[in-house]
Amino acid sequence: MKNKNQSAAPQKVHILALLTALLLSFAAPAAVQTGGVAAGEELPVSPNQAQGPTDAAEMEAFMDDLFARHMDEYHIAGAAVAVVKDGQLFFAKGYGYANLENGIPVDPEQTIFRIGSTTKLVTWTAVMQLVEQGKLDLDADVNTYLDFQIPDTYPQPITLRHLMTHTAGFEDLFLDFVSLEEIEDALPPGAFLASHIPARVFPPGEVAAYSNYGAALAGYIVARVSGQSYDQYIQEHIFDPLGMAHSSALATLHPDVISLVSVGYMYEDDAFEIFPKFYGPSDLAPMGFMAASATDMARFMIAHLQGGFYGDPAAEVRILEEATARQMHSTLYTSDPRLLGTAYGFFDFSDNGQRTIGHSGTAEPMHSLLLLLPDQNLGVFVAYNTLGAGDLTIQHLGFQRAFFDHYYPAPVVEPIQPPTDFAEQASHFVGSYRMTRSAYTTLEKFRGALGMTVIQISDPGDGTLAMISPWGEWRFVEVEPLYFRQVDAPFYIVFREDDRGRITHLFTDYTPQFGFERLNWYETPGFNMALFIGCVLVFLSMIIIALIRAIRNRRQTGVQERNPKGARTASWIILVICILNLLFVAGLFLWNNPYPSLGIPLQFQVVLGLGVLSAVLTVGALVYMVLAWKDRYWGVAYRVYYTLVTIAAVAFVWFLNFWNLLGWRY
Repeated sequence: MKNKNQSAAPQKVHILALLTALLLSFAAPAAVQTGGVAAGEELPVSPNQAQGPTDAAEMEAFMDDLFARHMDEYHIAGAAVAVVKDGQLFFAKGYGYANLENGIPVDPEQTIFRIGSTTKLVTWTAVMQLVEQGKLDLDADVNTYLDFQIPDTYPQPITLRHLMTHTAGFEDLFLDFVSLEEIEDALPPGAFLASHIPARVFPPGEVAAYSNYGAALAGYIVARVSGQSYDQYIQEHIFDPLGMAHSSALATLHPDVISLVSVGYMYEDDAFEIFPKFYGPSDLAPMGFMAASATDMARFMIAHLQGGFYGDPAAEVRILEEATARQMHSTLYTSDPRLLGTAYGFFDFSDNGQRTIGHSGTAEPMHSLLLLLPDQNLGVFVAYNTLGAGDLTIQHLGFQRAFFDHYYPAPVVEPIQPPTDFAEQASHFVGSYRMTRSAYTTLEKFRGALGMTVIQISDPGDGTLAMISPWGEWRFVEVEPLYFRQVDAPFYIVFREDDRGRITHLFTDYTPQFGFERLNWYETPGFNMALFIGCVLVFLSMIIIALIRAIRNRRQTGVQERNPKGARTASWIILVICILNLLFVAGLFLWNNPYPSLGIPLQFQVVLGLGVLSAVLTVGALVYMVLAWKDRYWGVAYRVYYTLVTIAAVAFVWFLNFWNLLGWRY
């Protein structure tokens, strides 16, 4: 194992944010299995049942094989899994290492993982506790509970119901979310949230757009209303009652548990390396800073599956009233009644005919997934400690796919024939669609230009629609107007039209957390990358042409003098514009981070200034372009070329402005 110098971490983190997939191409050492069935856990183990998992020994064999394959394929250092059934722990086991350097294996009870956004389920549980007590109203304006104001961009106020379903309409931002250095002078509670309010870009309730900020805001409301800090409230009202002794809601873990936290890893150059340690504002803890062991999460799952009730040999407790727990598991929002939607903080991950609710989480480099099957009284939690395991915690894929296909095989999917006239309609749906979980008003919007938040719908010509997404490629057949089923699976997509019959949105069973907006041609990654590359090539050509002209002028004395002063000024302006734009492009790629969670470094702030200076000079280039034709600077061929370069400069200004890279927009 290599322990990288921490000073090189920021650049590596930026690169990894874009190129995580490249880490999946190496081999990993064999996993070490530890813990055994329910090892080290005081919870009683349930007897075998007749449905789904029925035998703990059989499950151990299945999990051993599954984790061995996954950990080898995805190069994972350590992982843990816990399964609960009928109110008791059914199975728990650790795999691989929590600390490779010291040879410490993963223990499902002792080893603590950062669980990322799975934390949100604990936050929403706290919200519902306060709703039970009459201290919170799900339909009240959230400004009622805050000591700062969310702007009234739309007439409709944002409510806790909107926050729970991610339909508040916030854009998605990451600025200043984490730091590589621990913050010594902590901001007062709420200060970060007040100073980092994302723009409201959709009316509340219109579309789902997953929002970390919304969950953090809900956690702050819990603290405000309860009179306790968020972590104190969670500790007293959830962790302590459930006996979750190996859990923490603090952004910075307590010394009592920090020694049990798994080391985070990434796999690079055929070896595991320690991933940089991140720190973040305490205001963001409710969105994803929680740390817990697998068996602690088992206790949380049992409480939810038992209607808020938890009992062990020592005590019986209730964290929610039964009616409230059932309410939390019921559907609260869907983009379309025919699609899977969102419960009270849980997402509908139903699969293979089994109603399933859950949540996944990422706290780089760790990943987690929690699944509840209420009808089966069964819950599953899995956590990994290595970057690249995120593919295993995507709903319906990875671990969930393997688990469901083994224990709840899919019903036979009947083949379906496409409508006979669909070929005539297919072009109506073809296009690029951007996730509603996107940035709109800041430079983070640029990740859309890279295609990172876009899916493509195309017509393969066989009566289906083809979807190319970050998670896979699938075919869909129309079963009703605007309603399509996956060819080989029972998953659906729905298109939304406006009052003029134009397709505006796409929603899927795979992503109840967000929808997709149809893009205009000038918003698509294909057009923008072609424009970007074309502009860069033109700017490079100007550098070459300028060098050739300079050499020619040296060899042919007097040429420069025959050119009027205006022509010389025009040449210098366009040359400087090209140099500035190329320097901007170089700075953009050196920064290499469309998710500025670590903040905007001074160097890139200077780069942004280059874009502003170039835009100002481009106005001058336009003036001289007109003068060049009016006063007949140079020959016709060079005037045409000068015009082409000026048009490229104008196009580049448009590009920068469209993607919020013109100026300091963050």
